[in-house]
Amino acid sequence: MQILNSLVPIFSVILLGVILRRRNFLTHETTQAFNRFAYFVALPVFLFHKIGTAPTGDGLANRYMMTLLGATLATVCLSWIVIQIGKIDRNARGTFIQAGFRGNLAFIGLPLVIFTTHDLPAAQQLKLESAVLIALPPVVIFYNVASVTVLSIYSTSTKQLKSWRKVLFNISTNPLLIACLSGLIVQRTGLGIPTAFGRTCEVIGASAFSIALVGIGSQLASISVAGKWSELLTTSIIKNAACPIAGWIIGVCIGLSGTELQVILIMCATPTAVSSFILADQIGGDANQAASTVVVGTACSFVTLSALLMFQF
Repeated sequence: MQILNSLVPIFSVILLGVILRRRNFLTHETTQAFNRFAYFVALPVFLFHKIGTAPTGDGLANRYMMTLLGATLATVCLSWIVIQIGKIDRNARGTFIQAGFRGNLAFIGLPLVIFTTHDLPAAQQLKLESAVLIALPPVVIFYNVASVTVLSIYSTSTKQLKSWRKVLFNISTNPLLIACLSGLIVQRTGLGIPTAFGRTCEVIGASAFSIALVGIGSQLASISVAGKWSELLTTSIIKNAACPIAGWIIGVCIGLSGTELQVILIMCATPTAVSSFILADQIGGDANQAASTVVVGTACSFVTLSALLMFQF
């Protein structure tokens, strides 16, 4: 029932986005508008309100951060080993590594965690959701820095310096990161959120995931899968399977178990983020491979995430 109640709704909304784009109900312009609203308004408001009203943690957020960062580093290393062994074009190597570690934490991971914990006691549900949210900022920073690093190393483009300046600017102005840090300040200082403002945040935040998932589906519908299937599938296996396996090892070693462990493994198993294609295109990576990996990885993630939801930890 977990698959039916948690995973199917998310992929159904993504599929709806695909259908709407294929039927020309959504266009390139409307998809961009959807994604911009979700990224710059709805999701930041959701994150700020959730973190700002979160209870003081018991160290679970730190363990989540260690697990997610550790698993991400493990997949970076594994991807690097694979490109040394395999015959992968140089300009595609950075794209390959990025696709293996950069997960869609905000738009797919968070709603799946919320659905998965929905039937738990309210206090436990709030504790798990809050820990995941508080663990996100350092991971978002790592994603940006590591992505530009690997793409620049293997890029034949001359845009590296501009890329570094841009990534520093993007980190400092990232709306998701700003929302998380602002929420943490409110939570840690005990300032509180006025009721009227809090309810406004709830209304706006409620639209975040539906709009984001429809936007993802619409984007996927516009991508033609091209490239070497062996590389696409290998990258998907690294992101969707190797990352949660590494997360499981790390999580068990630092004392996570049961639902606490399942929640962070869901975050580890999220498919490659759509933003990886945008960044690869900007820095001179293999944009076609990056786009194709997003499509293949998203499809393959249904299998991995289903297994995680069925497995009893």
